[in-house]
Amino acid sequence: MSDVVRRNLVGDFTVITNNHYDTDGVLSLFTLLQPDVALLHKDLILRTARAGDFAIWGGSDALALELAIMSDLGPFLPFTTPPFDDERLRNLSGLYFRTFDRLEALLENPFALDGDSMQRFAEVQADIARVEAGEGYALTPYPEDDLAVIETDRPMTTFGLRLAAGNLFRILLVHSSERGNRYRFCFRGESWWDVVSVEPKPRVTLLGLAERLNQLEKAKHGRWWAAPPDWTVPELGFGDPVTFRHQAVRFDPKTAYDPPSSLPIDVVVQELINSLRISESYRPAAESVT
Repeated sequence: MSDVVRRNLVGDFTVITNNHYDTDGVLSLFTLLQPDVALLHKDLILRTARAGDFAIWGGSDALALELAIMSDLGPFLPFTTPPFDDERLRNLSGLYFRTFDRLEALLENPFALDGDSMQRFAEVQADIARVEAGEGYALTPYPEDDLAVIETDRPMTTFGLRLAAGNLFRILLVHSSERGNRYRFCFRGESWWDVVSVEPKPRVTLLGLAERLNQLEKAKHGRWWAAPPDWTVPELGFGDPVTFRHQAVRFDPKTAYDPPSSLPIDVVVQELINSLRISESYRPAAESVT
């Protein structure tokens, strides 16, 4: 790509910046810095960006590249938490430059994984294989409510959940055990941004649903909780409330650690559907992305 073509596309610039570090941010800035290299790997870059922001399965190479970009961040901490002082800005800048230096090689061979990244890669791959084979889970869709109820007898990764849910953007995970069901509901991240390629139904406030389920609950250990609707991925569950607002691709719903609820699945599903239909809608004000 010539400088003239690039200027026509994005205008004149001498500085590129981003206020946080994540996969699609890295790839966006790299595309501006190295457009010729980026165009050679356009398909992989787009699939990897979707994997990073939305946990959308786009193939093993996209998963590997996403994990590589987000690996080995320790030497550059802190950079994600306020106050955003000189130390954090230097760390963030250093992290970007470290990744830019190795990104062309990673685009050529994204499978250069080790340590925790390799373990996570294998975990997600195994989960995806089960979902693609239709094994280890059961899906009950409620398309009129944009709801997927996914029953499983084991924990599921965020990638597996998204793949199993297909084009439904509200997900209730039911993790069964001999002692009862563990439940975790979430609105997918696509309902946070104004994504022009999909139209999820709006998220609603879940606090009233949590209160209603607590009225019905007979289990003595644990309570139903609901995350605020302005979190990137709001969740509802029984047990200890989550504290991380994103449920990014590296943060699976930790149902294995949740206590089982006494409520049967048909009661939880019906109460959830009622709440989705009558609760106050919450529409985030976020930027459009494709």
